[in-house]
Parts: sequence; C-alpha cells; structure tokens
Amino acid sequence: MQRLQRADQTLGAVACVALQPWRLARKLFARPREAERVLVIKFWGIGSLQLLTPAIASLRTRHPGAEIVFLTLAQNRATADALGVFDRVLSLDVARAGWLTLAQRIGGLLRRLRRERFDEVYDFEFFTRFSALVSLATGAPRSHGFAAPNVWRGGFHTDVAPFNRYWHVARNFRVLAGGENGRNVTANDLAPHRYDARDVERVDALLEAHGIPREDAFAVLNPNAGELSLERRWPRENFTLLADRLAREEGVAVVFIGSAAERNHTEFARGAAASSRVLNLAGELSTQELVALLARAAVVVTNDSGPMHLAAAVGAPTLGLFGPETPVMYGPIGLRARALYRPPPCSPCINVHHNKLSSCIYGHPQCLVAISVDEVLAHARALLRGEDFELVPVPPPAPHPPHVPPDGADAARDGERARNDG
Repeated sequence: MQRLQRADQTLGAVACVALQPWRLARKLFARPREAERVLVIKFWGIGSLQLLTPAIASLRTRHPGAEIVFLTLAQNRATADALGVFDRVLSLDVARAGWLTLAQRIGGLLRRLRRERFDEVYDFEFFTRFSALVSLATGAPRSHGFAAPNVWRGGFHTDVAPFNRYWHVARNFRVLAGGENGRNVTANDLAPHRYDARDVERVDALLEAHGIPREDAFAVLNPNAGELSLERRWPRENFTLLADRLAREEGVAVVFIGSAAERNHTEFARGAAASSRVLNLAGELSTQELVALLARAAVVVTNDSGPMHLAAAVGAPTLGLFGPETPVMYGPIGLRARALYRPPPCSPCINVHHNKLSSCIYGHPQCLVAISVDEVLAHARALLRGEDFELVPVPPPAPHPPHVPPDGADAARDGERARNDG
C-alpha cells in the first residue's frame, strides 16, 4: 500500500506533466455527448464502496438509462457485486505484483477501457493522480473528480467538485454525482451489502461448531482498521477486556472478526480473554458471510473501518470508535449506529488531502487511548438493550485546509445531531 502511495505521488506527478498535450487536445477536440455508458472509479476501501451507494442512485437520476460500470481493485470486487447498484464491475489486481507485472496489468486495463468508449467518467478517489490519469486514458469526453487548491492532479477532469471536509464523505460523493439536495445522507439512502440464506446457514453452522447455539445472542468485535491507517485501532488489550466483560457481565458470546492478514492481531486480542465463549473468526468468512454475521449481531463494536460501515448499513447496533479520523466525515450511517469520539486538541490528524497518512505527534494516538473500556462497555450495553443515549457532540475538525465553504460548520453540526438522533 505504502509503495503504491509513493508511486502515485512521484511517478504520478511526472505522468501528469507528460500528458498535458493529451489534456489540451481533448479540450480542443472532444465533443460531449449524451451518456449511454458511464464509468465510476473507486479503488480503495470497502467502507467507501458502501458509502458510495447514495451517489450511484444520483447518477441513475442524472443519466437515466445509461449503463453504469464500476472500476475497483480486485480485492473489492465481491463487495461491489454484492452491493447490487452497478450494471457491471471491472477490476485491477495489484496484489503480489512486481512493477513489471503491475505495469502490464494496468496497460491491459487501459486498452480495455478505451475499447468500451465511455461517455462520462466519475472519479470518486480522493486526490490520487492514478485515478485521474485513468480518467483521461479512457478517452471519455467528460470526466468528473474532486479538486482542492493544494493538490494538483493534472487538470484532467473536465468537471470538478470541491471536497468539503466539514461534510460526511457520503455527502461529498453525492455532490460529485450531481445529487446534492441540501440534506445529509441518511440510512435510508444507503443500499446495504446483500447476502442470502446460504450465507446465514454457513454462519450458523460455524457458530454452532464453536459452541454458540443459533438462538444465542452474540457481540461482534473488530479490533482492526485496515492497512491504510493502522493508527485508527483502539488498543487491542482494551478489546480483550471488553470481550471478557461482555461475556461475563452481559452473558453474550463474543465473536472477533478480521481478514486473514489480520488474524494474528485479532488472535492477540481474543487469546487472553478468560471466557470460552470468545472466538476468533478472522479469515474464516467471505464478505457476504461477514455481513450475515453482522446482521445477526446483538451489538457490533468496531474501529473506524470497512466492517463498521457494512454493519451500520445492514442495520446492526453499531458503535464506531474514532480518534485520528473524525466521525464528521466518516461516522457510521445507520438507524442504530453511533460514533464514540473523545478527541484531544490535535485530533483529527488524518485527512483525505494527504492520503490519510497519520501525523501523530505522540507515536500512539492519545485520542484512542483516552476512550476507556468502561465507557465503551456502557455504550455497548445501551445498544444491547435497545436504549437511546446521547454522546458528547463531536467538535468540528481542525481548520485546514483553509478553504471551507462558509456554511460548512453548520452542516457538520447538523449532520452530527442527525446521527445522534438517528
């Protein structure tokens, strides 16, 4: 991941300069046409794919009858298919590839995209040069992308939208899609990740094999946060204590989740728990089976991550833990979803304008250390019992970058009140 980010910053900048004649030629000779085939690009983040679904609904309104084709990474393809909002899904595999192999794969992808003859491209990536270059390489006469005064992406997008970091990411996506309506995105706007009876049966059988009957209530804990920003992880020893107390004091089984690559981290969090009703299913579930598990959970406690957004969208009682990132932008959207955020003055220190790289001055985020096990347990109990509760209002993020629409802070406060009331 880090090497791809570095390549985007360095090689991407060189490519943006080199391809300026192509950009100017398109500006002079391209003729926009009625959109019959639209390409949507979003490479990174399962959670972002979930939050993208309201924007796709806006694209359906903006381009009625057009075929909407989605381009993402191969690791996200199953999720993109299961969201059920795209007509077709194309993918690029960057896993376990050397630079030569990766260049060959990218070349093959670009040749295919040009053959498709897309009429419009919507680039939903946050300021990556690679996605802007792909937008240009498709040959589409019109392309749309986010813009910021401090990030240069070659000027390859014919239509740009500002990214408002005082609004939720899902609302920013909808702005780019041309669907801004003055309201925040709500749970009813999302298209939840789909699963079927076979996924439920597989999950039930797996739980029973670990001694958890189908009728028993269970909590799901996610101590992971994806490799993009590991700083978003609440201390794993806190998850150990939380799991133990949920099992002993609330009488629920506890299921830890994660990917196969996250199993060791997850096992450390689970391994010290005293109760035998605490198990680790990291790496044992498909994405559809994971969603089936989340949908059945009595409560989900998770770091800011993709599973948090999947759980909230499918209607699970969800508590998201925030620190380096702000829930103003990434809070879970769901009818029973809450965000817990106790920021020191230095938070948030992650933002989309800098590839979501943490700049923590303490080495380990104090913003997450400040969230106690007792506090998380209290909120988890409230969700378990279906109780409504108020969280301390989320303060707006630090005022950078400097260009923010004048009504942005009001929108952020409105959005947080809506989520807390939701």
